Amino acid sequence: MDRATILKAFETNFWDRASFLAKARKDAEVQDTSDLLLVDSGLPAKSLNTIGRSTLHPRFALDRIEAAVKRFKSKSAPFTWVLGPLSGHGAMEPALKDLGLTCPEEEWIMAMPLDTGNVPGNLPSGFDIKRVATAAAVEHFAEVLANSTTPPDEHIKTFFADTKEAVTAPASPLRLYVGYVNNEPVAVLEAFNAHGIINFYAMAALASTRGKGYAGALLISALKEAKKAGLRVAGLQTPESGRALYERIGFKPVGRIAAYS
Repeated sequence: MDRATILKAFETNFWDRASFLAKARKDAEVQDTSDLLLVDSGLPAKSLNTIGRSTLHPRFALDRIEAAVKRFKSKSAPFTWVLGPLSGHGAMEPALKDLGLTCPEEEWIMAMPLDTGNVPGNLPSGFDIKRVATAAAVEHFAEVLANSTTPPDEHIKTFFADTKEAVTAPASPLRLYVGYVNNEPVAVLEAFNAHGIINFYAMAALASTRGKGYAGALLISALKEAKKAGLRVAGLQTPESGRALYERIGFKPVGRIAAYS
C-alpha cells in the first residue's frame, strides 16, 4: 500500500473499532452520519467515548461541533475528539480549543508492511500468550486493562462484561490477547483487523510486571500471527517517546493524529 492508501485504511479501521463494541452495549449510543461519528458508551470513561471521523467545516458547522461536545460535558462524561489526517487534523483544532478542549501531545501514526518485512523478537521465558475466545478470558483482559491505570478504571470492566459476546463472536474483527505468567494475567493487547490493515490499540501491563517486555512480546506475537495469516499491513499510534522503539521493529511514521479532550 502507498501512504495515502495506508492512511485511509488506518482511519477507517480506527472509526470502525471505536464504534464496534459500543453497538453491542444496550446503554450505549452510536450516531453515525456521513460527516461525523459520535460514540457514547454510556459510561464515564474517556477511552470509551469518542467523537471523530469529521468532515465538518469549523466555520459553517460550529453548531454541530458545539452540540457534540456539549453532549458529554452536560453529563460530566470524559471523551476524546480525535482528529486524523483525513478527519479534521490541521483544520479543526482552533474550533476545539475555543470550546475549551486541549491535546497534551499529538501522536504518530505508524505502519509496517507484513508481506515483505520480518518481525523480530522472541518471547520472554515463562510468558504464555492466549488469544481471547471465552467469557473468562474477556474478564482477564478487562481486569488487566482496568488495573493498568491509576486509579483502576472499573468502567472498563463493566464495558467488556456487557459486550463479551461481541468480543468472542467467531466473525469478530476484534482480536484481544492476554499474556500470562504462572497462569496469572499480567499483560494485554487489543487489535482490530479490517479494511486491509490490522491496527493495534490498547497495550498494557500491570505495574508490578512493567519493564519485563511482556507488552512488547504480545505485539511481536500478534504481528507474527498476522503475517502468517497473510495480512499485509499493520498500524498503530504512538507518542514521540515511543517512535524509536516501533521503528526498530519495522514500523515507519506515515502521519499524525491528535486526541482532544
